[in-house]
Amino acid sequence: MKQNYLYHILFWLLSFVLCAFLLSYDNNWKEALLLAIIYLPITIVSAYLISNYLIPTYLLKGRKGRFVVYVIYLIISAIFLTLLINTLVFILIADLQYNLMPPATRDLAILNTVLFLIVFLFVAINSIEKWRKTENEKNEAIKNMAEAELRFLKSQLNPHFLFNTMNNLYALSLKKSDKAPEMILRLSALLEYILENSKKDLIKLSDEIKTLEDYIYVESFRFGDRLVIEKSIQVQNTEIIIIPPLILITLMENCFKHAGKNNIEKLSINYSLQETDDKLKISFSNNFIEGEHNPKAIGLKNIESQLSYIYKQDYELRKTVENGIFKIEITIPIKRK
Repeated sequence: MKQNYLYHILFWLLSFVLCAFLLSYDNNWKEALLLAIIYLPITIVSAYLISNYLIPTYLLKGRKGRFVVYVIYLIISAIFLTLLINTLVFILIADLQYNLMPPATRDLAILNTVLFLIVFLFVAINSIEKWRKTENEKNEAIKNMAEAELRFLKSQLNPHFLFNTMNNLYALSLKKSDKAPEMILRLSALLEYILENSKKDLIKLSDEIKTLEDYIYVESFRFGDRLVIEKSIQVQNTEIIIIPPLILITLMENCFKHAGKNNIEKLSINYSLQETDDKLKISFSNNFIEGEHNPKAIGLKNIESQLSYIYKQDYELRKTVENGIFKIEITIPIKRK
């Protein structure tokens, strides 16, 4: 607010100098400065009335007719005031002698053109500044809403993931397996990863891959020999590439959920990461029973929201279903640390 006041003071100081320069005649600066002091208040009042009252009250609310009418009224009133001041100058200063009047006051057209040139210059600059401020506030609001939505989506994802993994641990404890401690250790690493990194926008690909392996390890106990996983990682350096957190886990979770649902056959899951032409292609596929797959699963919706928030329109996401195989392919620009 203080900065705005400084801008306005600076504008009117420059306008005062400009007005004096335009009204000067034969380098009579004393006379020009006096005229600027006399006439400039009309300009200031007119400028603020248009900018701070008429525009927001009528123009921005769609009442354009009234806006035009009131601007015309304001111009007529300002011209009347300049005529009144000219008359006083003619009577009090020029002693009723036209040739003794200051040259700038003799031509009302030039005088009013100068005054209203300053008015419309102020209105234009002030309107642009208000528009810029409004756009910044709108963009900030949109950004805050997007971040809030993303935090909400992640808060949905974490309990969903925890529910499945805790079920796995329960199933293992019922079997009294000696591998339970290792599973608890892997699960602990998963939970630590989620707590530390789920709030971040981007995380190292190597960390995502390691966490994905922990997740697969945990899930493998539930499915045993039924599980067949094939993977292919064709990335030069996973340490410097960064991607949104929990993307890989969510995709794998979706595979386990739908491949294992009511399926007594082998669970076939395939995933690959491929780096080509500054793009990272992520591919996950799984078999499923026809009619059991839900392509609108919340996990996949969360992924789409994450990708849209981080990459805007610069990503591709394709889902295909063919011969009992569901496949999702994501292509994103490669970001590096």
